[in-house]
Amino acid sequence: MITAVFQRNQQDQITDFLITGHADSGPYGQDIVCAAVSITSLGTINCLQAIAQTSPQVIQNETEGGYLQCHLDYQVLTNHDHLIAAQTLMLACYQNLFALTTDYADFIQVQLKNS
Repeated sequence: MITAVFQRNQQDQITDFLITGHADSGPYGQDIVCAAVSITSLGTINCLQAIAQTSPQVIQNETEGGYLQCHLDYQVLTNHDHLIAAQTLMLACYQNLFALTTDYADFIQVQLKNS
């Protein structure tokens, strides 16, 4: 099972996500839950860099997979538009992964915690 834990700060901004585990919802290369989680989370990181023009701290297990951690420091975002973009992207990542739990609850669990 994939577990995605999102953390938000006192300003209600999602600052971190940690995604661990494997969905095992299908054979390797055909696991649609894994593919959805991968494209959503990695796409968020790519968009944070391209759109919000920030570089989040990212730790991942590139060899075995099953581990992706992303931390975003909002204090480095001095441009208001970039700040709003970053908030929107992190919230969209949470919402998209949470939506997967509707049909794939056996394969993914998503939590949102307050810091």
